Amino acid sequence: MILMLLIISLSVVCLLAMAYKFYTSPKEFLPVKQQIKLAASGFVAFIADTFGVGSFAVNIAFSKIFSSFHDDELPGAVNGAQVLPGAIESLFFMQMVSVDLTTLIVLVAGTCIGGFFGGHLISHMHKQTIRITMVICFLAVITLLLGYQFKLMPLGGEELSLSGYKLVIGFFALILCGALTCAGVGLFVMVQSVLFLLNVSPEVAFPIMTTAGAMQQPLTTMVFLKKGRIPLKKTWILSLAGCIGVLFALPVFNALSGDALRVLLIGVLIYNAASMGLTYMRTRKADLEAGEVIFSA
Repeated sequence: MILMLLIISLSVVCLLAMAYKFYTSPKEFLPVKQQIKLAASGFVAFIADTFGVGSFAVNIAFSKIFSSFHDDELPGAVNGAQVLPGAIESLFFMQMVSVDLTTLIVLVAGTCIGGFFGGHLISHMHKQTIRITMVICFLAVITLLLGYQFKLMPLGGEELSLSGYKLVIGFFALILCGALTCAGVGLFVMVQSVLFLLNVSPEVAFPIMTTAGAMQQPLTTMVFLKKGRIPLKKTWILSLAGCIGVLFALPVFNALSGDALRVLLIGVLIYNAASMGLTYMRTRKADLEAGEVIFSA
């Protein structure tokens, strides 16, 4: 109950801050066609999010297809769009699956710490550095997913809680996961990877990863908001359409195959990595031709 109240409180504070910033900032004109594209993106992305695929990769893929966001806007936008739909998901899964409270609190705390400090770091990065960071993270996640798909890595075990050294490992691993989320890499697949490697049951992974996201993303979003790195109108459209996607997906949560969703996510991530990598190389080539060398590793 305390965690649920904390999730609701954090989400409400963040959403009020986003609303205040939106109404006090100069309004961005968006053609109706672009608003429809953003709404469709958010709807589909958060259906995928509810099924455990994560919304980040899908939203970034749609952004590349529709040219919805500049690359340096993506980390703030995908985190900000996740706040409200993510809270709905978390409250649902916390009611559906019982999780050891100590395990949940420690892992969520790790994610929040990573998200807070990672947000400060990413908000100061050059857009080329953000691009190459995202490409590296996408490739790492693709490797993990392929490992699961071809049974080269464990797919979860029987553990319903963590204790001792496993809990300590989980805490520090989720600090890293929270920090990487700030670069626009989806939290869900990273948290699933950590939990599965620690032999945690797959059904317990859902409330942990959704609660971790619901606690971390408002903190990260507040950092991006303070730095002025969130395109608020676009983010609100993604978020509100995403809520509809979540409500649509929850009743059919158990209907889709996990293997099919992983294959879909691998394809989306490969597209994102290739697209982001090509943009990085084109920009770097243009900088070199202009005599401007930017170190972006």
